[in-house]
Amino acid sequence: MRKIALILMLSLTMMVMVACGRTSSSTNRSSTSSITSSLSSTQQARDDAALNAERLTPEQTAALVLYYRDAHMPGANDYDYSADMENNDQGATVKIYDKEAVPWGEGPSAKTYPKDAKILYTIKLTSASDEDGDRLNLTYYTIVGNRVYYANSSNGIRKTGVTLAEMVTYAKTHGEVNRVLKVAKNTQIIDMRGKVTLTDKDGLTTQQLGTLVALLKNSDWFKDGVQNGEMYYGTHYGYGEVADYQYVTTQGDPTSYIWFKRKGNDVTIKMIEPTENQSVAGVPMTTTHTTVTNLINNYYTSEDQQDEVNTYADQLKAEP
Repeated sequence: MRKIALILMLSLTMMVMVACGRTSSSTNRSSTSSITSSLSSTQQARDDAALNAERLTPEQTAALVLYYRDAHMPGANDYDYSADMENNDQGATVKIYDKEAVPWGEGPSAKTYPKDAKILYTIKLTSASDEDGDRLNLTYYTIVGNRVYYANSSNGIRKTGVTLAEMVTYAKTHGEVNRVLKVAKNTQIIDMRGKVTLTDKDGLTTQQLGTLVALLKNSDWFKDGVQNGEMYYGTHYGYGEVADYQYVTTQGDPTSYIWFKRKGNDVTIKMIEPTENQSVAGVPMTTTHTTVTNLINNYYTSEDQQDEVNTYADQLKAEP
């Protein structure tokens, strides 16, 4: 009987210990979950406090507009257009233009600016997803008074504006403040006001048109010059038969120049191209013609082509 009693006591003790262990494990899991939830709530509260409509930095404003625009584009209910804003080390480049001097492809094709608009801002994420069509990683906008007018789905600008306070409230309500702050932290702002000369009403700058012409006439020479930091541009040559021509050059002898002049859709190109046994001094200029349409169709149609041309154009130096 004593052995039976002892066995029963041992069994009961083991059952109590197991039950206690289960209770402890459950308590630990509950405690861990509670701590994680608390930390998440604390971080969310900090993010919300950091995004204040009354104290937005220019970087935060740009990132906020990009997020808000993506969330209100057609199809936003089916696609998370702003998901790339959460990429590791994500950032953006913001450019500021006079609205009358926005380069081709950077702003609206339909110039539906609101009254009193003077400046156009563009923002583009530095890294993008491979999921074409599911991400909207760039936009443009203008600010008039306390309202933001951003890109619509028809390459124009929305007629009705949204206040920054409304945008901030939307981001907080949907728990996406972190996306805005993450991008804003690594955003670079480039002020292009007063630095852009357009060649016509379509918005091609001297740098862009010069890049397109150079890619047509001597792409290897041009790319090497840009890579070595030796490629310059000018808006008015000032001498001889090319006095009123624009040009790109590596600032060497006359063979290091490509002169070009636009008239409507026509582009006249002049170069000095000696043969192997000719001296530069005795060689006449050659004149060829192309069209803006041809240049754009061949070098500025796809997004990759536009990025390449704009990257080259941004690196050209104004000849002193």
